Amino acid sequence: FNTIYSFLISLKLAVLTFILLAILTAIGTFVESKYDQEIANTLVYTSFWMSFVMILLAVNLTMVLIDRWPWKKRQIPFVLAHFGILTLMMGFVFTNHLGVDATLQFNEGETSSLISLPDMEIKLYGSYDGEKFSLLYERPVDFFLIKPSEEKPFKIQADGQSFQVQKYFPYALGSQTLKPMEKGGSPAIRFHLSGSRANVVEWMEMELGSKTLQQTYGPAQITLTLDESYQPSAQNELILYINEDQIFYSLGKNKKTPLKVGDSFPTGWMDFEFRLLEFFPKAQKEFVFTARKKSSDKTVKAVLVEYEGESVWLGQNSHIKFFKEDRVYVLSYLNKTKKLNFDLKLLDFRVKNYQGSEKAKEYESTVQILSPETSWKYQEQMTPKTAEFIDREIINIKKTVISMNEPLKYEGWTFYQASFTAPETPGGSYRSILSVNYDPGRVLKYIGSSWIVLGVILLFYRRWFLKFILKS
Repeated sequence: FNTIYSFLISLKLAVLTFILLAILTAIGTFVESKYDQEIANTLVYTSFWMSFVMILLAVNLTMVLIDRWPWKKRQIPFVLAHFGILTLMMGFVFTNHLGVDATLQFNEGETSSLISLPDMEIKLYGSYDGEKFSLLYERPVDFFLIKPSEEKPFKIQADGQSFQVQKYFPYALGSQTLKPMEKGGSPAIRFHLSGSRANVVEWMEMELGSKTLQQTYGPAQITLTLDESYQPSAQNELILYINEDQIFYSLGKNKKTPLKVGDSFPTGWMDFEFRLLEFFPKAQKEFVFTARKKSSDKTVKAVLVEYEGESVWLGQNSHIKFFKEDRVYVLSYLNKTKKLNFDLKLLDFRVKNYQGSEKAKEYESTVQILSPETSWKYQEQMTPKTAEFIDREIINIKKTVISMNEPLKYEGWTFYQASFTAPETPGGSYRSILSVNYDPGRVLKYIGSSWIVLGVILLFYRRWFLKFILKS
């Protein structure tokens, strides 16, 4: 017992723990530079070895304080510094186990209370009618720690079906295509709309279970429908009727005319001409991913899923559909989410570029906080005059700006302006990306740091402090 006790209060143990901390921190810095902070946290900062060293340090500091008991006045700087370190470590424990680091993304005009966590999960849904889906399987996964392979795949078994994750890319770039299918899927076309004022090549793919899809091009509209009785809803409307593996077109209320791949015809909208490039009676979106060594703004996590001999790529925060004769399955790979007890509405997003360049210099989001009470008022059906008054009242009270150096703090949550996504089309809306943080250990870390600083200052001015203590 005496040998163990002497070791626990020894300077040798303190030096050993600090050396181990320095080594782990160096390894963590190297891993973070090679990969990213998320993987560095997983492999180093929240690993078993870091926890073991921190516990060893806490035991050493506690035993040293016990060994000095009862404390004398001249030991106050020593006690403050040691208690400060222990309090700081306790703050980090609260942060690691109860804290939240997440992101929130929304477009201008959107309201959201759903934040995205870094942890990933896999979900499997099933449906017999293609409309009502039930959750069959749900599980958190970390494919970086336990990497799947063809020899040791990650198996998803539910409803008598077996899905296998055979490959994982932590950083991948994806490209999208449409794949024709023999069963299941939705109709899709690719067309070329050409004229003196525009030249467009696009896909139109109907969602599973829907019967009509519309896209607008200025004053004109293109409608893809399975409903043979569909009537035009706009003056300048091109209607494409799909009947199994055949397609017909009609301009406004004109008669239906058969259309084949490669056919073209004038639309009557100025000098525009429509040409059908491809037609799939049954199709499904398919992504192909290529691995990258480092993380970037464009990379995502991706997994390769095998089901009944067919392998399909699945990207982060997306889903794929698998069809059988009597049912359909939807497999999703996504970040865990958490719902806040209040809403944020993005009223406006502004970005300022460096002069003469497209590089962003500064950007900020004007948001509106909607608590449960104000959300109820905001969403309640009222007369236009009353609704206008309530909206103005909420904006005046709850409106705030989040910029790169000015975070929003509300009910223990802190929102930082992290990044943004520019509109894909001219006149589109910006997508603001906020970093969301909840740190229940922050107060303990502030207190611990203050005690350490005070203890160090008193140790530095020891003579003056001892004279003051002796006089008192």
